[in-house]
Amino acid sequence: MTEDELFARRPLGMRMAMVARQWRTVIDYAITETGLTQSSWTVLMQLYQLGDNVSVSELAEMQGIELPPLMRTLTLLEKQGYLVRSVSPYDKRIRLLTLTTKGRTGLEALNRVVEAYQHRVTQGIPEAQLTSFNTTLNQIACNLRLIREEDNKN
Repeated sequence: MTEDELFARRPLGMRMAMVARQWRTVIDYAITETGLTQSSWTVLMQLYQLGDNVSVSELAEMQGIELPPLMRTLTLLEKQGYLVRSVSPYDKRIRLLTLTTKGRTGLEALNRVVEAYQHRVTQGIPEAQLTSFNTTLNQIACNLRLIREEDNKN
């Protein structure tokens, strides 16, 4: 049995995790010279999409990750000058995050690298299949979020 056949026989969640790990490894290698990681890129991208003055807890929820690993990434990004943390004027317990000019410029460079690799990864896949895959992936993400919300209620 080939490696591809073995892969296809594994449960969906296992295959998704394996693909995600491989993607992370490829992107981490591709952006090594920036001093950032795939985790850093996703945080910068999420901050850019959410806009200025996003709370740490809101970012963690949007990223779907726990606070401790996020805090390590935020500390690194802040030390490197990619973002600044400030205290909310409404609640001193809340820390707000804003991308710096360096953060926006760095994100643009990272996006170019990631887009080039994304193109390589999807090479040979017809556009209709990619569209269908993206729709399916979005639905899986939505379903997982609903499951988390339901499980957190119990």
